[in-house]
Amino acid sequence: MPMEEKYASEDFLARWLAGELSKEELAGFEASNVYRDILAIDTAAKSLSGPKVDVERALSLVTARNQNIRRTTPKVKRLWSFTVAAACIAILFAGYTYFFGYKTYSTGIGEKETVLLADGSLIELNANSSVSFKRFGWEEDRSVNFDGEAFFDVVPGKDFTVNTDKGKISVLGTQFNIRDRKDYAIQCYEGAIIFMPLNENHPIIELEKGMGILLSKGKIQKELLSKNAPDWKNGFSSFSNQPLYEVLEELALQYPVEFRTKGVDMNREFTGIFSHNSLESALKTTMEPMGVEYHISEDKRIITLSE
Repeated sequence: MPMEEKYASEDFLARWLAGELSKEELAGFEASNVYRDILAIDTAAKSLSGPKVDVERALSLVTARNQNIRRTTPKVKRLWSFTVAAACIAILFAGYTYFFGYKTYSTGIGEKETVLLADGSLIELNANSSVSFKRFGWEEDRSVNFDGEAFFDVVPGKDFTVNTDKGKISVLGTQFNIRDRKDYAIQCYEGAIIFMPLNENHPIIELEKGMGILLSKGKIQKELLSKNAPDWKNGFSSFSNQPLYEVLEELALQYPVEFRTKGVDMNREFTGIFSHNSLESALKTTMEPMGVEYHISEDKRIITLSE
């Protein structure tokens, strides 16, 4: 077992709380990252204020109660001591999780949300997306874990890193959009960014303002941008010679619906847009140009398509 993992185990922490560590174990523990993290939790906890307690009155109440309680056997006392130690460990782990855990924001179908980070950077989440980052220490580690689609407006500062399942995007201060769904796309609208793929067969790519990439079917394609922001930020989705199944996938991201098809060619291509504020309008602008008929169920949850 790695030493850091050993130091973070409940058994080891229980022995530490009970003062049962050897000098060598204590010295090693106090030099570890786990011990430093615990000190950080303790320092932060001391800065938190709580209700004032009348110590003398509380002590007298406890004493009075104890006088009416029959003394227990050493075995029970031992159990009580163990319970207190277990409670201390539980509190310790709870504090560790809070101070060194992650904050997560997520959106559902048809939802959008703007996340303001501690340094003033903004992350605008599109539908069905999520982003998480450490609760504290943001200035030292500007790093987020991301899935879905979002527009990032990053203020200048230390390296800002976005971790995705296809690779890392590193910037200093810029505006860019990431789409991490079945397809994977990055567009740079201000400044410059660096994409570091997890796939070693793909090269590291630097994108400047007005440049983008599309990772599809294992290949990376570069593109030049003709707009100043992604379409979804303006409330619509656009397509250029894209198959019907991709249009339906996008519709299902913006509206809580399920599509049922009857003999419809899902590979027929569509060029156009649909709005995010009206389901009927979105269906009319996408289905009618392709000659596809549609029927909306009474609860507006199921869309049946047919030729």
